[in-house]
Amino acid sequence: MTEKQLLQMLIRVQDELCITISINTHRTHPDNLSDRIKIKNFIGEAIDRLTDKYDKRVVAGLIKQLEQIAHELDINYNLESLHIFVSDTIAEVFKSSWETNQEGVHISNTFAVRPLVKEIGRQTSYLVMLLSQSGVHLFRALNGRIVEDISSEEFPIAENQFYNTFPDKSSDAKHLDDLLREYLNRVDKALLRYIGNKKSVTLVFCTEDNYSKLLQVADRPSIYYGYLPIDYNNIETHQLESRAWNFMKQELVRKNEDYFKELEAAVGKGLVITDLQEIYRACQDGRGDILVVQESFHQAVKILSDQDIAIVDNPIGLDTIDDISSLLALLIDERGGQTVYVPQIPNEELQPIALKIRY
Repeated sequence: MTEKQLLQMLIRVQDELCITISINTHRTHPDNLSDRIKIKNFIGEAIDRLTDKYDKRVVAGLIKQLEQIAHELDINYNLESLHIFVSDTIAEVFKSSWETNQEGVHISNTFAVRPLVKEIGRQTSYLVMLLSQSGVHLFRALNGRIVEDISSEEFPIAENQFYNTFPDKSSDAKHLDDLLREYLNRVDKALLRYIGNKKSVTLVFCTEDNYSKLLQVADRPSIYYGYLPIDYNNIETHQLESRAWNFMKQELVRKNEDYFKELEAAVGKGLVITDLQEIYRACQDGRGDILVVQESFHQAVKILSDQDIAIVDNPIGLDTIDDISSLLALLIDERGGQTVYVPQIPNEELQPIALKIRY
């Protein structure tokens, strides 16, 4: 199930009790050992709150689901945060590439789906190339996860077969360099055949010298986003994805700058609104193009109609949404727009939430 499919399923749930548990986690051992304790403690808190507030017969199924998740969850594959969604009809676990600032237990009649919205709105797809002594592997990555070890006509590529066969040239540095360049040239051409006309960036794990030579022989150097020094003791997939994601976050900073410029250009055309009621109506009417939300923004509302909302302090109650930005994101996505969460919107007049509209 994709993030978008999970988001659409969660936000349409009609169950009376929806439990969301959000926990910041760790990717690697031994730090992830503390994750098991945190998960157990937060699930225990959720169970205690359920048994304190509700009849045990009503929440028995929910408690069983939570206990099963606590028992089965594998901490060895955690990312930056983990989110558990449980109701009478749903039991899902989502692992996010982003830390959460809403760590804790949330019990309402709706799920707290901001982590999913954030994952979708700040999604970056890229390729990771491992250029090592034993050959070349290519991976497809999405945010902080390597999702595919690519196996095709082009990849993986066997180790360099262009080795010196002339004893008198074994110390000829230029000749050895030429052999390496020929190999790297073939690697580059294989990558170009694989990506075709698709827009793609590739991050390479290799030595500095190999990356320099790769760029020199590349037909389209722009497809290479950068390189990270290869560590032959740490080339397992989970080790590569962690280092690659830390590097690629820089790409998202650049993307945010593009969104801010687009917002500013739209302000001059009268195509940006910041009033929450007007934003809601525009999203319902299909006029929303890009919704930019500060990560600190969180507002509960009561849905009065498909055109009106009311700000509330308590997220509990019929037709009450814990975080309106999650609903707005779904409405925009269904109508071909997008939502972006950012640390801060530079223009104070557009904080903490702004919508660029189509008309």
